[in-house]
Amino acid sequence: MACQGFVCLFIIYLLESDICRRAVRPLTEHHQSENDQHRHQDVEMMAASGTPVEDNDVAAERQRVTNTPVEQLTATDTVILRQLTKLFDNSFLAVDRLSVGIPNGECFGLLGVNGAGKTTTFAMLTGDITVSSGDAFLAGMSVVRGVAGSRRRLVGFCPQFDALIDQMTVRETLWMFARLRGIHAGDISRVVEKLINQLTLEEYADREAGKLRYINT
Repeated sequence: MACQGFVCLFIIYLLESDICRRAVRPLTEHHQSENDQHRHQDVEMMAASGTPVEDNDVAAERQRVTNTPVEQLTATDTVILRQLTKLFDNSFLAVDRLSVGIPNGECFGLLGVNGAGKTTTFAMLTGDITVSSGDAFLAGMSVVRGVAGSRRRLVGFCPQFDALIDQMTVRETLWMFARLRGIHAGDISRVVEKLINQLTLEEYADREAGKLRYINT
């Protein structure tokens, strides 16, 4: 069991640090470049077949984000999506060259009908799925070329379903996420208690998450 634990920890370290990807990058760079070019051509062909006319403000934002150097954009925009595109199975265009910059401190809402690509966009930002073409930047860090572990510390994602484990208490849940987010073990207790106090959850801290829905307020 101890050996298995060390092996699993080593594998997690390799995945989080992207050492494997960096090691094989010189061998796959040319092949990846050809794939990116083919995907870009596929995206352009699909977009040209039926892309609706953009609103003036959408076109202006695309122009700003596309034509301004990333270094300059990061001075004002914390989140930058530049021609972000996702093509599934080379046939279904889920996200079509999305370009937008979100300034620091702004509350931004991504709206759209079912199937518009909202969840896919967030999945690309968190690294859950790969980007077909384009890129996104979180506090200046590239989603495509950045280190996965560092990127996860910059963005959080709450799923629509099954966000909590019903059998875990509020305090246990906060401890779990603190460990997942890489908070130092010696600081977890202080951070968790501070959050409980800030969110006025003292009364419910030891209640199971699955039973919170039955509380009368």
